[in-house]
Amino acid sequence: MKPWFTSVIVLAVTTVALAQPSATPPTPESYLGYKIGERFTPHHRILGYFEELARTSPLLSIERYGETYEGRDLTYAVITSPANRSKLEEIRKRSVEITRPDLTSPERAREIARTGPVIVWLAFGVHGNESSSSEASLLVARRLLENDPEMASILERSVIIIDPLENPDGRERYINWFRGARGSNPNPSREASEHQEPWPGGRFNHYMVDMNRDWAWQSQRETRARVDAYMHWNPQVLVDFHEMSPESTYFFPPDADPVNANLPTAIQPWLERFGKANAEAFGKNGWPFFVKETYDLFYPGYGDSWPALRGSIGMTYEMAGGGRAGSVYEREDGTQVTLADRALRHFTTALATVRTATEGREDLILYTYNGLRSAMLEGKTTYLLLPDSPSFNHLIQTLTRQGIEVGTLKDATSLKVSALDSDRSETRQFLPGTAVISTGQPLGALVQALLERSPLLTKAFIDYQRERVNEDEPDQFYDVTSWSLPIASNVETYVLKNAGKLPVDRWVAPTPATSVRSARFGYLIRGTDPRVYHAAGLMLQSKVKFSVTTETFRIEGGEFPRGTLLVMRQNNNAQIDTVLNSILVTSGAQALPIDNAWSGDTSFGSSRFQFVKEPKIALVSGSATGATAFGALWYTLDIDTPIPHTVIRSDRMESIDLNRFNVIVMPDGGGYGDAWKKSTVDKLTAWVRNGGTIVAVSGAAAFLRSKDVELSKVKEWSEPKKKDDEPVTDSRYNDFRISGAALRTRMNQRSYLTFGLTRPPAVMIEGSKALLALPHRVDNVITVEETNPVVSGFAFPESIERIKGSLYLGDEKIGRGSIVTFADEPHFRLFWRGTLPIFLNAVLYSPSFR
Repeated sequence: MKPWFTSVIVLAVTTVALAQPSATPPTPESYLGYKIGERFTPHHRILGYFEELARTSPLLSIERYGETYEGRDLTYAVITSPANRSKLEEIRKRSVEITRPDLTSPERAREIARTGPVIVWLAFGVHGNESSSSEASLLVARRLLENDPEMASILERSVIIIDPLENPDGRERYINWFRGARGSNPNPSREASEHQEPWPGGRFNHYMVDMNRDWAWQSQRETRARVDAYMHWNPQVLVDFHEMSPESTYFFPPDADPVNANLPTAIQPWLERFGKANAEAFGKNGWPFFVKETYDLFYPGYGDSWPALRGSIGMTYEMAGGGRAGSVYEREDGTQVTLADRALRHFTTALATVRTATEGREDLILYTYNGLRSAMLEGKTTYLLLPDSPSFNHLIQTLTRQGIEVGTLKDATSLKVSALDSDRSETRQFLPGTAVISTGQPLGALVQALLERSPLLTKAFIDYQRERVNEDEPDQFYDVTSWSLPIASNVETYVLKNAGKLPVDRWVAPTPATSVRSARFGYLIRGTDPRVYHAAGLMLQSKVKFSVTTETFRIEGGEFPRGTLLVMRQNNNAQIDTVLNSILVTSGAQALPIDNAWSGDTSFGSSRFQFVKEPKIALVSGSATGATAFGALWYTLDIDTPIPHTVIRSDRMESIDLNRFNVIVMPDGGGYGDAWKKSTVDKLTAWVRNGGTIVAVSGAAAFLRSKDVELSKVKEWSEPKKKDDEPVTDSRYNDFRISGAALRTRMNQRSYLTFGLTRPPAVMIEGSKALLALPHRVDNVITVEETNPVVSGFAFPESIERIKGSLYLGDEKIGRGSIVTFADEPHFRLFWRGTLPIFLNAVLYSPSFR
């Protein structure tokens, strides 16, 4: 960290420099002091450049739209003509009108399209180590502000929004490492240390979240701010600029299969049109590129697919580079690619995109309107979500935050419906408060994409993937094939087809908890309260003593399920009322005051109320772990459900005093074998046998059961051995991996690990491994259903045969301690919340149930 006086001097010098008037827009070279591509431009200089442009040009203004977790500003620049700038707010409001075909007539839409500019959003650097895109943003801004007839004509017909640096925290992590790794001159050799980016790399934000996969879930502060900014403008075109392997060339749409079936078919001609414009620009320079390979438009959380489901032409452009490329990189064919080369290609496609958009200005505006209007008129599906799941409110808030209309039933209503997770038809009564979400709304395509049971995959695509696997080639599933929010959130949901208008009120977010009256005996917090774990974490932080119930019980205040918390006055100090009220207000949890130790059939001194010992949690980080796997659990414990914990580095396990902890969380990762010596493993083994709990996820659990460790007795599925007279089965049988599918489960309802679950959750599984159930039934806390296990997404029959009946969550007794094994990530991408309570139970309560 720099001394404070150095920062002050730098700030003062920068302020003086930026305050000087300039007759013409500054070039990146004159402002930054070096040519684009020679070295990386840090966050403050990128923002400083745009701030100087705003001071020197009437065509550009800057908006601050958010802040990162490390305190860096998120900003975008708006560039347009003086005439457009004089009515910019009117233009923005008209763009909003275009997205509301329920309120805007076709005649009005045509008028807006005929007279208004097109809005184009250019987004750079969501992956911090894909560094050339942010450099290109400087070139694009400079070119747009050049005083020539072509640029003037473009700005008369468009409003260009440039988000120059979507992930400042990741970029700073990357370039700070790179500066320390390179010498006086960059070394193009692939073996040079400057091309070997260390863990965790700069791709992700502060919490190691891949924000390009977060648009629909909005788990991160940066994503939520960006979505708000997007919805403020509702651009007709959005391009997200990326980088890929330095050995590749350049990608722009049309996209590879599969394409999300909820996208309008009219998007394809536009993708072709933009692609041909980019191809022509590349052709003039003799640059290679590819289309329709690798990068699909399927998963709804990307920076191209999410806008596309909202009526934009969403596109991803990929340049060869990435974290390995540095500032100059020698490819296998002997050619070199430089940072300047990479930035120039992004600059070229950005300008080609802007030209194409302005040429098709009127048609693009009508594309947005007509696409959303068709979705509204053609939407015939209604989803009804029951409000009794702990994740219900979070799910609804996720939808409403992105502009989706949600209602709640006014009255009890009987309807013939199908269960979302089984297609089981029944007539049932829905009570007031049931959420009602129709696809018959402007964002109906987005509703369907996020709520439908499974995305559509064509038979031709699936058949081709089988052919590839049979030929010992990798399949082309680029991402997961299941993301249905009700299934991911374990919210019971029903589907109603061709429904008329139901009697609904607009959904209103629940009122946060307020203070609770003083109680003579204590307080209860229901085990299915959405904020119960948050409250538990705050109580641990505040040294409040509490117990948890192992069985459901009833009192006058209603039924309280397993996992309900009991705070007794006698166990705490005289300030418990004040402390608890503060916890309730902060967490949003609801508490019920109790005045007697015996209420009905329940006595609160019963052994069914287990005192909660303080969990002393260590979360392993570092190169042994996968960055996003660690990041999801770190964010969970630090922000989502704050619970006191300590992050420890995997490369320091040998010197750490493990007796300071009673829970060690090992995220998924494949590097434990390299990071931990035998002495470290012996130390960990002794710690577990002496009463510690390891919570091991996927690859970490595989390490614990490996031949060199053998601490866990869980076994992996293996192909049954054949008799001597039977042919050997092709070993590629194991290559039929599950491409991120949701599986039905059974659960042990007496284990503390299933507190807070109202029904067995669907689990997310990726890969080709399956775990065999443990010998003792009680240890198999959650297992995959034997019959028809796939509830959402795609899996080959061979994968299903392997995974059915397998272990998802096991609880092994090891001496006085235990190993809690997760077959896959319990809080996948921070939106798979149905299995989140299991993880929180493991870290909170394991020391109390040993």
